[in-house]
Amino acid sequence: MKIKSSTVNPPISTSSHLSRWSVNALAYAAPAILIIATCCLTPLLWILSAIGSHRLFISDLSLSAFRASLLFRTLTYNGFAAILATFLGLPMGLVLGRGRGWIPRLLWLIVPAAIFMPSLAFAYGWSQLLRLAGPLYHPLGLSFIPGGVPDVMRCIWTLAAWLWAVPACLIGLSLRRMDTSVQQQAMLDGALLRVTIRQLSGPVLASLAAVTVLATQEFAVYEPTGISVVATEVRMVFDTGAFSSASNPISAGGLPSGTDAPDQYRRAAAAVATAIPLLAITALLAILGAWGAGQLSAADEIAIGDWPKILDSPQWVTRLAVGLLLLNIGVPIAALVASLRVKLLPIKIWEEFAPVVGGSLGVGAVTAVIALIVAVSVSTRWTRGLMAIAGLSFLIGGQLLAIALIRWCNRPGMDWAYNAMPLPVAAYIGRFGWIALAAGRATWSRPFHDLRQMAALEGAGIGRIAVSIVWPLAWPVLLAGSLLVGALSLTEVPATVLLSPQNPQVLTPLVMTWVHTARFDPMIEASLLMMLMVLIPVSLAIPLIGFFRRQ
Repeated sequence: MKIKSSTVNPPISTSSHLSRWSVNALAYAAPAILIIATCCLTPLLWILSAIGSHRLFISDLSLSAFRASLLFRTLTYNGFAAILATFLGLPMGLVLGRGRGWIPRLLWLIVPAAIFMPSLAFAYGWSQLLRLAGPLYHPLGLSFIPGGVPDVMRCIWTLAAWLWAVPACLIGLSLRRMDTSVQQQAMLDGALLRVTIRQLSGPVLASLAAVTVLATQEFAVYEPTGISVVATEVRMVFDTGAFSSASNPISAGGLPSGTDAPDQYRRAAAAVATAIPLLAITALLAILGAWGAGQLSAADEIAIGDWPKILDSPQWVTRLAVGLLLLNIGVPIAALVASLRVKLLPIKIWEEFAPVVGGSLGVGAVTAVIALIVAVSVSTRWTRGLMAIAGLSFLIGGQLLAIALIRWCNRPGMDWAYNAMPLPVAAYIGRFGWIALAAGRATWSRPFHDLRQMAALEGAGIGRIAVSIVWPLAWPVLLAGSLLVGALSLTEVPATVLLSPQNPQVLTPLVMTWVHTARFDPMIEASLLMMLMVLIPVSLAIPLIGFFRRQ
């Protein structure tokens, strides 16, 4: 039978087909490339230029006795916080990984949300608990000498109680992905504990590295009582031009001036030099953490519920995990509520903080939308190197990221960004854009890869594949990634404080000015309000991730 030529599509050369495919791919990848280059690559390039061009940078970089003790103090305090957080998270990780019933399912909703809680509110909650418990031990109250050993221990505990959810989730995921046949054989051989410890060594190492990195980037916990670590000194150098001392404006309760100082470039370069030794160690911790995270699974897919009942976590471990949850999250919140001297009225709180809350929500919403654009773009066309750039931008910390963006925008013709919303939005994307990239990257796993290949064989282009196949299946994880980025922008302290004052004004800098007060009702109300603001997007994002996995 002869087929008419009009019914057959004309042949397309391979070269022309690839050329059109490449042009389309570039068009779909352009939004993510442009956003990541602007918010992540630009600050990294400025830091490199500051290292290479400032004539006083070498002298600033010298590891003096003060800088060596500062680095040692930072790693010691935050290292202990990481160890304590891992021990606190271990029972919860066992329940998340080997628990059955409604309690573990509920904990999978609650525990990840704890990661996004504001450190400022946690720190103030624990300080209020010490104030409330003081009369039980001393008639004049329980107070610590600022910077003394008990005060340092308070900071270490605060960081551990804030970040304990990180190792809990990593250990739980690791147990969910383990090859249960190995554990059953180990149980028959009487070596279950030894084998489990060996299998968890990678996730535990990743937990220690992750918590240490996050703790070293945080200064809101240490600064109120004048404890000197690298994070507090970076802010001190940029805002005041000097290291911490009794006469320093920040130590004396003055206002920062780094955003409008005449010698801003000199201060910015000195701040980079102050952080360089810690950045080198952060890079090593990131490598160790990546290696440990790579050991999360001995299987290709996460399989929940495939282990035998004999491997279930004991009931006493579940009770211990719930008790630690109430201790780490419930106690500081209860201390905040108990410290209020006025009646807790949500309407009154909203009327008092509506302007700055509106500013925070506006900036967070814009940040979430841009994160969604990034996630959708990379779900259509993945570009190599973007995750590495976004990861490095996160690892340098919020303070250096903010300083670099300030230096880029503090020039003629950039007032539209320097004194407006684009600057903080760029800082938040630079900090947390990797989450949006990870959400988009999830659409390039093996199941999606197989679907893309089958659709491509039918002649569908990458745009048609994304619209008809990828997005209908992946929208929960893409939306969840953007919600998490927006939630983190509401509680980001290091970058936000250095970018203050902002237009529009946001809640975090206002709360930071009150964190030094012993008992202040507006600070307590703002802390509770900040927690509620974060829980709303996070409580939506976590179920969306679970729905995506079940699909």
